[in-house]
Amino acid sequence: MKDVGAVRSRTAGSPHGETEEGGPSVHATIQKPFGEILDALREGEKVMVVGCGNCAAKAKSGGEPETEAMVQRLRAKGVTITGWAVPPNGGSLCKLSATQKLLNEDHKTESEAAESFLVLACGQGIHTVIDATDARAVHPGCDTIFGGETVTDDFITEYCSLCGECVLENTGGLCPITLCAKSLLNGPCGGAKDGKCEVDPERDCGWRLIFERLRELGREELMLEYQPPKNWLRAGSPRSLRMEGVRADFSFADASVTAWSGTEDREQGGRDE
Repeated sequence: MKDVGAVRSRTAGSPHGETEEGGPSVHATIQKPFGEILDALREGEKVMVVGCGNCAAKAKSGGEPETEAMVQRLRAKGVTITGWAVPPNGGSLCKLSATQKLLNEDHKTESEAAESFLVLACGQGIHTVIDATDARAVHPGCDTIFGGETVTDDFITEYCSLCGECVLENTGGLCPITLCAKSLLNGPCGGAKDGKCEVDPERDCGWRLIFERLRELGREELMLEYQPPKNWLRAGSPRSLRMEGVRADFSFADASVTAWSGTEDREQGGRDE
């Protein structure tokens, strides 16, 4: 198993899916525009679609109905889909052992046939798929807009800052907002020494991790892709997600985004208006 850069939090927490008081905690996600997902896939690429039985299912962006609908839409556009999977019984994609079983045992044939995984889940789930498949290629199918923390028994491993605008497509599935101490979007600052961050010498340089990941994937040219400034209003609080059928309305500041998760092709409405 390849380690692609764990970042240890200095805070404590409770198991994913509940707060310290025992109530539900959800990483809310909305699907990316379908055209954006299509643009990320290379011609002839063999893709497996993976959803999440917990948070993404509750947000109606990556449960079984949404994952199956995404498969139908992609196949209708000529994309080769090897199969799809969602953790059963409300399971979380960000639980590594369960995702390893899901992809390497329960759906081994579909997983091995795939060249990449389209992940309909939060940034934590995306990174778990990377770890569970020995660092194979991933495509984010959702934007993670807000939510709680995901933890293990003895420490919190953060891979997603819940910024509301996922940029993992150009960074090999590793988040620069989270892994870089300065949250730089377009490469390293130049202050790293021996692969370590100048802000915290005990911490790996996030952009070195991203470069090494892209090199493993044979996609170093993505380092030259300019990433425009993010709309940080999406990360501001309070935020809300209202769901009605296959429609989800994400509201932040004085703006809103409408996302769709059904089988029909629809224009994503109100994006950052």
